[in-house]
Amino acid sequence: MTSTTLLSTSNHSLNAYRRLYDQTDPCLPIEELRHPLFDEKQLRVSVVRVDQIHPQISGNKWFKLKYNLKAVVEQGAKRVISFGGAYSNHLHALAYACHRLGLASTGVVRGEPVDNPMLTDAKAWGMQIHFVDRASYRLRSVPEWISELQETLGAGAVLPEGGSNALAVKGVGELMRQINRQEPALDYLLCACGTGGTLAGLVSHASGVIVQGVPVLKKGAFIRDEVQSLLDESPSSEEGGDWQLDLEGHYGGYGKIKPDHVLAMRALEDQFSLPLDPVYTAKLFRRFMEKVQTGEYPLGSKIALLHTGGLQGSRSIA
Repeated sequence: MTSTTLLSTSNHSLNAYRRLYDQTDPCLPIEELRHPLFDEKQLRVSVVRVDQIHPQISGNKWFKLKYNLKAVVEQGAKRVISFGGAYSNHLHALAYACHRLGLASTGVVRGEPVDNPMLTDAKAWGMQIHFVDRASYRLRSVPEWISELQETLGAGAVLPEGGSNALAVKGVGELMRQINRQEPALDYLLCACGTGGTLAGLVSHASGVIVQGVPVLKKGAFIRDEVQSLLDESPSSEEGGDWQLDLEGHYGGYGKIKPDHVLAMRALEDQFSLPLDPVYTAKLFRRFMEKVQTGEYPLGSKIALLHTGGLQGSRSIA
């Protein structure tokens, strides 16, 4: 390929990136949530509807991917390789974004080969799906294993599971700045978390706001170290806020969707006229309502919950 062709391809990808960027950075929809319990506890509660910014790259995923994809395009990489489970919101969003940008993509999926709607979507958008056993998947951060993987799959830019790295923190930090502008004097912001990238980004610019992360997997205490590591790798900010982990919101573990959880999710959706996904946001809302019931928030607190999208995952309980 000639240098002129390379330049033309790069410019095409950059233009495609700018178009995608323009479609996914609107003013954030923020809605008030009403409930008799909030009145009783004198709480002002809202939901940040990041799920509405794009039909495919919804929620926190765009903010985690935006600078990672920009770096991939600017470096001239032709393929993106990343990791996730069989219903990964991250891989779903990445597949669509790479399709829009004219990039090849490979999803390294944990577990035995399966078929499901998420993987069908990803493959329709051109993503190559490569299944690995769980023991191999645990090596996804080991450079030697990554090199062997690239020899098998072909060269490509490698993004970590969930896209969680310093560039993701930068993108989610911009989301936090938008929330600060639209919801000033916020006391608490709650978000579900799995890898810690979104939580780290929120904390990085959460001046005056206490950010509460609710891990959706068992033994989620490790996220504390992940968040701190991501913050240490990211440019320092004097705007960083206090943050906490609530380890009681996993309701059985990651991807565990028990009948009582489905019932709780449906009740929450009815109460708030709000679509939820069973893996992340439903667990966040369920845990929040328990905390309100037990009086964990001071009277008069102003609280927001982050709807991180991922509604495509609801198909897992069909």
